[in-house]
Amino acid sequence: MPDTNEEQKSLMSMGHACLVAVGGVLMGIANLIPGVSGGTMILAVGIYEEFIASVAEISSLRFSWRRILFLGLIGGFAGISIFLLSGVILSLLLWHAPLMFALFIGLTLGGVPLLVKMIGKVSAASIVGTILGIALMVSLVVFRDHAAMPRNTAMDVASGVVGSTTMVLPGISGSYMLLILDQYDRVIGAVADLKDRNFKALRIIAPVGIGAVIGIVGLSNLLKFLLRKHKDATLGVLLGMLLGSVLGLWPFDRTPPHKALERCTEIQLVEYAEVAGLEGVADHEGIEARATYIIEKWKEHKHSDFNSKNIGLASVMLVAGFVCTLLLGRLDKSKAEKDPSAA
Repeated sequence: MPDTNEEQKSLMSMGHACLVAVGGVLMGIANLIPGVSGGTMILAVGIYEEFIASVAEISSLRFSWRRILFLGLIGGFAGISIFLLSGVILSLLLWHAPLMFALFIGLTLGGVPLLVKMIGKVSAASIVGTILGIALMVSLVVFRDHAAMPRNTAMDVASGVVGSTTMVLPGISGSYMLLILDQYDRVIGAVADLKDRNFKALRIIAPVGIGAVIGIVGLSNLLKFLLRKHKDATLGVLLGMLLGSVLGLWPFDRTPPHKALERCTEIQLVEYAEVAGLEGVADHEGIEARATYIIEKWKEHKHSDFNSKNIGLASVMLVAGFVCTLLLGRLDKSKAEKDPSAA
C-alpha cells in the first residue's frame, strides 16, 4: 500500500469529485441507450484517461486511495442512474420507438467529430482501421439478422463482456452491442425487475456483472497498450465501428421489445395494440399471452410506423441527439483550453 502522506496528497478535490460523479451519471445513462457511448460521456467531461489509468492500475494490484475513490464514485453513480432509469427507457422504447431510435442515431453520429479530432492527421493506418471497423459492424448486423441468439447464462456472461468493453470505448455503445446480440431488453429488463424487488432477476444480472468486470479490466489494459503502440489504427477502428453502428439503428418498423411488453398491464397491452392497429389482443388472457400475441401479429401483418408524421419527428430527434453529443464533446475542448493540464 502507498505511503499515507502520499495518499493524502493524491486525494481529489471536491470539485473534481463532483465532476467524476457527473461523469458517472452520464455514463450510466449512456449505457442504457443503444448508440450512446459511456466512453464518449466521460471523455466529454475530461476524465476518460484517468478512468482507463485507474482501472489498469487497480487491475495490476497497484492500489491508491485516489484511484479507489475515483472508481467508486464513477461506478456508484453510474449504477444508481442505471437502476433508476432502466424502466423509463424500456417504456419509451415501446411507446415511442421511431423517435427513440432516431435520437440514438443522432447521439451516435455526434461522436464522429470527437473521434476525428482524436485521430488528427489522416494516415494509412487510420483509413484501414476505419474500413475494418465498418466491416465489423456490418458483419454483426448481417449475423444478427440471420442467426437466432441464445438466451442463457453463458450468453449473459458474454453480454457483460461485450457490453462493458464497448462501454469504455469512446464513440462505441455497449448497449448498442447488446441490441445487436438481441440481449438488450433481457438485460435492461432484468435491472428494471430488480428495482421492483423481483430478485429472480439476479440470475441474469449476476452473470452479466461478472462478464462486465472481466471486460472492463481486460479492455482497459489492452486499450492502454494499443493507444500507446498503434494509436492511429486503433482510433480508426473505433471510428469505423461508430459509423457502421448506425446501420443497426433504423428507427422504423421495429418489433416491440418483449421485455417491455411484459412490464405492461393487461389493459396497457390492449391500448398499445389499438394504437398499433393490431386486433384480437383482448381475446387473450394474461400478460405473457397478450405480449406474445402482439409480437406475432406485428410480424404477421408487417405493421409499419413509417409515415410522414413519424419521419418529421424522427428527423428532429436525430438532429437533437447529434447536437447533444457534439456539445458534450465541446465541454472537453473548452476544459482543455482553460486548463491544458486538466485530466
